[in-house]
Amino acid sequence: LIKLIQAENPEWILPSELTAILLSVDDCTKLIFKLAAMEPVIEERLAQIVPQIACDLIQQPDMPLGTQPTILSVLDILNEGLMGWVPGLGAGGEKLHKKFQESVTSIMKSETDIPSLMEDLDAFMTKESNRIEKLEQRMAASETGLMRSQQSKILAANMINQATKDKQVTGSLLEFLHGPWYDSVQLLVIEKGLDSEEWQRAEKLTETLIWTFQPIDPEVEDIEAEKQRLYRIIEHLPDEIKQILVALKHDEQAADNALNLIEADQVMIVSGQNPTYVVFDPIPCEESTSNKSNVSRILLRKVNALETGQWFIYADNETSIRIKLVLKLEDVKQLLFTDRNGMKVLQKSFDEFAYYLSSHIVKPLNQESVFSSTFKTYYEGLITEFEKYKKMIAERRVEVDLMDEERKHAREKALKEAHDIERAREMAEKERLAAEKSARLEAARSEAEKPENVEHSAELTSKVLSLNTGALLQLPGADGTLEDCKLAVKIAAIDKMIFVTRSGTKIGEYNSAELVQLIIAGQARINDEGVEFEDTLAQVVSRLRKDRGKSYGDLTGE
Repeated sequence: LIKLIQAENPEWILPSELTAILLSVDDCTKLIFKLAAMEPVIEERLAQIVPQIACDLIQQPDMPLGTQPTILSVLDILNEGLMGWVPGLGAGGEKLHKKFQESVTSIMKSETDIPSLMEDLDAFMTKESNRIEKLEQRMAASETGLMRSQQSKILAANMINQATKDKQVTGSLLEFLHGPWYDSVQLLVIEKGLDSEEWQRAEKLTETLIWTFQPIDPEVEDIEAEKQRLYRIIEHLPDEIKQILVALKHDEQAADNALNLIEADQVMIVSGQNPTYVVFDPIPCEESTSNKSNVSRILLRKVNALETGQWFIYADNETSIRIKLVLKLEDVKQLLFTDRNGMKVLQKSFDEFAYYLSSHIVKPLNQESVFSSTFKTYYEGLITEFEKYKKMIAERRVEVDLMDEERKHAREKALKEAHDIERAREMAEKERLAAEKSARLEAARSEAEKPENVEHSAELTSKVLSLNTGALLQLPGADGTLEDCKLAVKIAAIDKMIFVTRSGTKIGEYNSAELVQLIIAGQARINDEGVEFEDTLAQVVSRLRKDRGKSYGDLTGE
């Protein structure tokens, strides 16, 4: 659809929403045509409706998820009604094809009333279905008895022939197996079915009966014990066989006569005599289709699950037909198929049909709402994927938030650790400086207390006490070397002096005694004692009084 639009409008850029809808229509219709496996003439005509589906979806994007009748609902009815249609079905097939063409034409008209069209199609298809169903019922009724009879003969003959393969038989046993036993086993199949206990018991008795006619192996370790075993089986065998002889249940004398014939040969074998053996002629019959293929139980379960009314495409060599399962005989494991006109076209056993399914000779046709279900599943899938995407984005956002939170906590932790380290370093530095200061002061005190420095100490004390704010000195810095500084604060009441560097950074604080001791020890030096604050203030006040009567020009010289 996108290529068609771009071919007609090369310069038109499709909006993303429109592109998404067109892509969904392309994807779904391709899948539908693959699943439905329609006749080429039907598929070609339905493909012309695809643009109309796109137009309806553009106007109503959630159309596949609703419950109201839509163009998809009409196409479901047409697909189901045309399931078995092929060209050449006669008047009935032509009538159906004509109705299909009319419906497609109506769908392609935007003003078509969809509910009314569906009602008309339902009525037509129901009438056709009822007509064909009557034909199928009549055909199934006539075929059921014939199929059971035919299959019972084949199954009974094959079972007996298989049991006698490579075995020795006497004339009496041959006559019994070909006659009363063969007839009785056929009736068991018809009356009880292949899954019945009676049929399984008949198979086992057939094998046991034939075994009793085989010569005893002379190399067996205990021949006498083997004879006793054979004797016990022969003793009880007639009563069990008589229960299976349903063909002679109304003629007890005939049943006894048949058993007496084979019992005489069995007695000879037990007594050690060799009866006269003959060549077994297999019971003539067609080969059982159930023996043509060896299939697994899984494949058989698929066949067992089939229901009448299902459609298939059967392609064998160059033949390809559409077949409908109309009859499923569980007892004889047979399936009967018809065409769209209700005519018999194929009969297969369960085993053979299971093999055909596994080898794709037979393929089931999708007939239940293939248009609406495909679009619904597709759109629900889009919604599911979108919900998964939203969930993934939300989960990733949570992960990112957690990572951001972890980074934030890690950063805060790193900053705190760095702050703690810096604080510890500063404390250690302060302690180191304090220790060094204390050591310097202790060394200076010791030096000042020497006798030769006592007189000089008194002189310096007087000089230090007379220091004024702004006095210039040299004091020990952080590394112990002398640095230029000045007296920034002097608190005489507590005998405390604070000194700063030229940049205003505090270099230390001392009392008068400590400063004297540092000077005596050569760890400090007074460069300028400073000016008394009171003298400076008096000079400023005198100057203000003297200049009070002068003009601005006198003061500024302008």
